[in-house]
Amino acid sequence: MRFPAPTAGGRINPQKWLRKLHAWTGLALATVVLLFAVTGFLLNHRDVMKIPALQRQEVRELVSLADMPATPQALLVQLALPLDPELGKLRTTVEAAREMEWEGRRVRQPERWRISHDTPSLSTRVEYWVGSSQAEVVRTKPNLWLHLARLHMAIGTGPGWILLADAVAIALAALSLSGFWLWGRLHGSALRLGVLALGGGALVVTLALLAG
Repeated sequence: MRFPAPTAGGRINPQKWLRKLHAWTGLALATVVLLFAVTGFLLNHRDVMKIPALQRQEVRELVSLADMPATPQALLVQLALPLDPELGKLRTTVEAAREMEWEGRRVRQPERWRISHDTPSLSTRVEYWVGSSQAEVVRTKPNLWLHLARLHMAIGTGPGWILLADAVAIALAALSLSGFWLWGRLHGSALRLGVLALGGGALVVTLALLAG
């Protein structure tokens, strides 16, 4: 990227400098912005005016256990599932045993363990009732579009992807502001620019309130 040379008076033209920065930043972000644009469009239509692009394949399996595990970690060891917390988000929920009404009788519901692990390419759910000789394992595999959408939503991603998405968001905000400023410099006065900014902000707020 070549920055504008100083003018005869030794000053750099900020408009030319900003135009070059705007263009090169847009070029550098083009692929990631396209990813977020397409997946954002599909996510926006996942319920209302549904577009059937985000698909998943679910496989359920009952796994017999050689021994009754004492802890959720011991259960994962028996199941030999590759649920690496470094490669996704691992969550464990323990529901305590409790008394409940069932068909007119008081029964004791045993403790239940729920383990979930998410990466952009796979979701794994494990459910186990303490005392049982079996555990249920549910694997959900997204298709390509849903995989990309899960990246958009940062499901099971690591710090590197989060920081990249943050950088893209900041760069997009900078592109919006620089584009707005350039338009004002090329096509309008400061007063017109201010009126457009206030009008655009009011329109966005109004549409957001109406949508809610």
